[in-house]
Amino acid sequence: MWNSALRSLPIFRDVWVPPFPNDFGSAIGGAALAMIQHAGFQPIEWHARLGPALPSTTRMKDGWSAVECTPAQLARLLHESGEPVIVFHGRAELGPRALGGRSILAAPTSVGMKDRLNQIKGREPHRPFAPICLVDEAPAIFAPGTPDPYMLFDHDVRAEWVSRIPAVTRLDGIARLQTVCQGDDPFLAAVLAEYHWLSGVPALCNTSANLNGRGFFPNVESAMAWGEVDRIWGEGVLYQRVHD
Repeated sequence: MWNSALRSLPIFRDVWVPPFPNDFGSAIGGAALAMIQHAGFQPIEWHARLGPALPSTTRMKDGWSAVECTPAQLARLLHESGEPVIVFHGRAELGPRALGGRSILAAPTSVGMKDRLNQIKGREPHRPFAPICLVDEAPAIFAPGTPDPYMLFDHDVRAEWVSRIPAVTRLDGIARLQTVCQGDDPFLAAVLAEYHWLSGVPALCNTSANLNGRGFFPNVESAMAWGEVDRIWGEGVLYQRVHD
């Protein structure tokens, strides 16, 4: 909320907040300073999604099946099943905030989805979840709804949308939005576009794919071993628990 409060002050023309504003920045700054001292100034490759790549799934856990699944098919599954899906896509996020690389995605249209996600993650029932939304559609749903690819600012949910996306709307009517466009993440944009076409809602729930207070799941097998979600999508393959 401090980010949004600072941005709203009339003394600033614009405000830039680093994608992961926490103590990790001190470590990165120390490493950059040491590099400069030894090698001089030079460009540093940096992106919010430069964490570990997803290793190949080499061993299927008993009781699970696997089938190829496109982004459009994943969107249809989220819409028709009403169940969350763990998503492994590309490299992991560098910081603690999931931006679609190591996420649990779910439909935002159910009042009970927030309770369901908090239960499976072992979190307090009041904890909110963030929406991810197509950037072009965001201003119609959120205020201000400006581009926010790193989920850094609070946005008001417009009154006509509060009842349509209850799983990502806090009690105070605010949501911590992540916007997505084709240039940000073609996979997420495709999932959101198809979900929008199916449901009329251009947004999904997004929370980190991890144990409460732990880092992201490193691979599909670890998410299977966790066992709290029956569907896992990893680089074009849908893994599903087989129920008798």
